[in-house]
Amino acid sequence: MLQSNASDSIKEEYLYQPEISPDTYQLEQKLIFEDPPDIATYKDLILDHHPTNFKWWSGCPEPEERRNIAGLTPLAVAVKQGKVEEAKALIEGGARADVYGPTFGSLPHLAVALEYAGIHQIFPLLRLVLEAGADVNAPGPEPKKESLLCLVINTLFLPDYRHAICRYLIEEAEVDVNTRCQCGTYPIILAATDADKKLVHYLIQHGADVNVSDDQGLRAVHYAGLSASNRSLGSFIKAGADLLSPDNYGRTPLHFAASHCHWSSIGTFIDLLPQGYDINVRDDDGWTPLMWACKNSHSEALKIQILIRDYGADVWPVSYDGKWSALKLANYTAWGLEGLWFLSPPKNQRERILEDGTKQIWDPEFHEISPGEHHNFNSCASCFSLTPRPLYNCVDCSEVFILCFKCFQSRRQMHNPDHTFVEHVEPEMSEGSDGDTDCDI
Repeated sequence: MLQSNASDSIKEEYLYQPEISPDTYQLEQKLIFEDPPDIATYKDLILDHHPTNFKWWSGCPEPEERRNIAGLTPLAVAVKQGKVEEAKALIEGGARADVYGPTFGSLPHLAVALEYAGIHQIFPLLRLVLEAGADVNAPGPEPKKESLLCLVINTLFLPDYRHAICRYLIEEAEVDVNTRCQCGTYPIILAATDADKKLVHYLIQHGADVNVSDDQGLRAVHYAGLSASNRSLGSFIKAGADLLSPDNYGRTPLHFAASHCHWSSIGTFIDLLPQGYDINVRDDDGWTPLMWACKNSHSEALKIQILIRDYGADVWPVSYDGKWSALKLANYTAWGLEGLWFLSPPKNQRERILEDGTKQIWDPEFHEISPGEHHNFNSCASCFSLTPRPLYNCVDCSEVFILCFKCFQSRRQMHNPDHTFVEHVEPEMSEGSDGDTDCDI
C-alpha cells in the first residue's frame, strides 16, 4: 500500500511544462478552423495501373474468405476476384447484379472488400454493378450489416480512393449521407473517428447531421476529441455540433478528451468548449474528466497538472459508488501518476463545506491503494482507455470485445445482455500459460 503521507513527502513544485508559443497556438487554431481542400474524384484515381503481378506471400496466404466462393453467383465470384472484364461480360450476358446474401452482403460490398490486393479494381467494378442494377442501399454482410458508404470509410485506407468513392456514391449514386447503419453508426461518425478532416468537411457540405449519435449515444465530437491530430473539430463547431452532449452513460466529449488527449493538446480542446462548460461534469458513475484522465495508463502527469492548475479541475469528487477518487485512480494506474501532490488539497485546506451545508474532510487513507496489474495493451471497447486489470472479455462474440473495470458495470446496456463475460487473463510470454478463466460473470 502507498503511504498516506506520500504526497506530503514530495517537494510541492509543479512539473516543468514546455512553453507553447503564441505563434504555434495560432497556427493550431488556423489548422482546426480553416476549410480543407476538396476531396478527390474518381477521375483522380489511377485506374490503368493495377498490380497484375500481385501474389499472396506464402507466409501470409490469401485469406480463406477470399477463396471461398460457395453460394455465390458467377457474377459475384468475378466481382470478389476483381475480374472486371469477366464481370462485364456476365452482365452483358444477362447476369443480375441485384443479388444479396447474408455472408457477403451485396455485389457493391464485395467490390469494396477488394481493398488490399485489388484496390484499383474497386471503382470500375463498383460502377459496373451499380449501373447494372445493384442496390446501393442494401445492407452489408451479417452480423454488422454495414452500409456501403460506411464500409468504404471504414475499409479503404488510401485517402484518394476513400474520398473519390464516397464522392461517387453521394453525388452520382445518391446515397443518403445520414443513413444509419444497422450496426448503429453513421458515416460522419466514422469519418471523425478516422480524423479525416477532408471527408468530415465534405459530408457536412452535403448535409450530414453533426449531432447524430451511435447506439451508445456517442456523437462524432466524442470521437473527434480522442486524438490530438484530429483537426476536424473546427468543422463540427462551425456546423453547430454540441460539444457538451452526454452519451447514454453521461459521458461528454470532455471526459474522452481528458482521458486521451496529450498534455500539449488538452488545453486546445478545452478552449474550444462553449462558455459555461463544467470542468467537473460527472458521468452516470459520478466520474469527472480528471478521474478519467487518472484512469488511463497513457495519461501524463503533466496533463493532470494542467487540468487542475490551469482549468480548475476539482480533486475532491468521489464516484457515486464511493470507491474511487482522482488520486486513488492515479495511484492504481501508477506508471508515473502515483503520489502526485497536486491531486491532494493543501494541508491547510483539507476540510470544506459543501453546498448543502455538510462538512467534507479529506481522508488520506481512502486514496491509498496498491498499483493495479498492467496488461498487453487491450483497450476498453467502450471508453477506449488502456487501464489496469481487471478486464472482462465477451466469450460469445467472434471479435474481441473487452470492457474495463469501470465500463463492465454497465455491460448489460453497453453490449448484448445475453452474452457472457469472463475476466480476461492474457497468456504469458512463455509456453504453457493459461488462457481466460472459465468463471461466468
